[in-house]
Amino acid sequence: MTKCEVETGNVFRAALLTAACLAPFCTLSSPRPVQPPKPFSVVALVDSLDFAKTYDIETKTGTVQVLEHVLLTHADDIWWRDKGGGRMRYPSECEMWQISEAPFDKRRLPSEDIYGWLRLESPRGNEFPLVRRECAKRGLGFGIHTTLEENHWYSPLSSNWTLAHPEYWSCQRDGDPWMGTCSIMYPEVVAHKLEMVDERLALRPQRIMLDIWRNGAWTCAREYSAPALEEWKRLYGDEPAPEAEDPRWQKMVLAHFDDYIRKFSARCRAAGVEFIGGFVGIDGKDDSALRSRYKGLAWRHLAKEGVLDAIFVISVKYDPKDPFGSTERIYRNVMANRGKAEVYFPLAAYNFEKCSYHEYAKLAGVSKAEAAKRLVRMARDVGARGVVLECVDYGNYSPEICAAIAEAIK
Repeated sequence: MTKCEVETGNVFRAALLTAACLAPFCTLSSPRPVQPPKPFSVVALVDSLDFAKTYDIETKTGTVQVLEHVLLTHADDIWWRDKGGGRMRYPSECEMWQISEAPFDKRRLPSEDIYGWLRLESPRGNEFPLVRRECAKRGLGFGIHTTLEENHWYSPLSSNWTLAHPEYWSCQRDGDPWMGTCSIMYPEVVAHKLEMVDERLALRPQRIMLDIWRNGAWTCAREYSAPALEEWKRLYGDEPAPEAEDPRWQKMVLAHFDDYIRKFSARCRAAGVEFIGGFVGIDGKDDSALRSRYKGLAWRHLAKEGVLDAIFVISVKYDPKDPFGSTERIYRNVMANRGKAEVYFPLAAYNFEKCSYHEYAKLAGVSKAEAAKRLVRMARDVGARGVVLECVDYGNYSPEICAAIAEAIK
């Protein structure tokens, strides 16, 4: 009986799921050598839930249909999302808790063929072994796209373990709890996160990308937990805990955050799995400011330490008056400061950070296909390992964009 089974109080269901789904591949073999992708790779991030209105993603046929659609982009490396929409996407011992189950009602989706309950964390919904086999059959790389927080965004129902452990909840300076996340300052929280790393490694990916942008709204402003206040008192006596923007507070908190990243990386490397950090808002400045370091600036010192096998630049802070020129300068700065880490640059259809090919096309006055082609060629010319498509939902990379990608990688 595992620690997680005891805490959830659902031993029978945990044992059933473990036996049915995790047993064939839950024991980590001896470390496997990391298998690199092609010299210049096109990576597709895939969130299967985004296809639920189009295919029955709980079935083998539907999952293969998702992969087939994704491959229209000419991707050769597939990083499959392991969580999102409030659910883990595989049978997780550490995230099961009966009271907070939140299946999606497929009867509300506009399709005559998809009906009933969508349960991606069930044995029937465990798509990872199938995706891994299909990728191997087709000569594709297979990775996992995971996020910093299990909930993907604030929702107390999203992380079962978090809901079950209010004693570890993050806390704001005024004492209000932040139920979406647990404080990184508790060793028990870090231990739980590392248990989940082991679960992902049991799915046998070649690489894992830790997306630090999708962080459940985590910031240093939500780390006023008891261990943090105790550490502050040890460091600064009776001085009251400062505002979150205080560099001393950020340095203290982020030291624990960085330590978790190092442990995550060590787990991956021990299993022969490549560790990739995904960072957002990178610019060309050697800025030591801490406020946004967990998003954009941590890559520099982590790369210098050798913690990162690869860096995924999710977005950059380019100059809108010179979008392509300033982007190239940032790319070259990243390449000059990457240490031994490989680098992936974005080719985004989503425009969350105004860093998609849509935005470049608008600012530069060119077609979207031309913008996409220029971004791919720029990444290749500066020596990157590849580009990452975020995310390949149904139809969001048009035939014109797919053709531009094919042209750019010739």
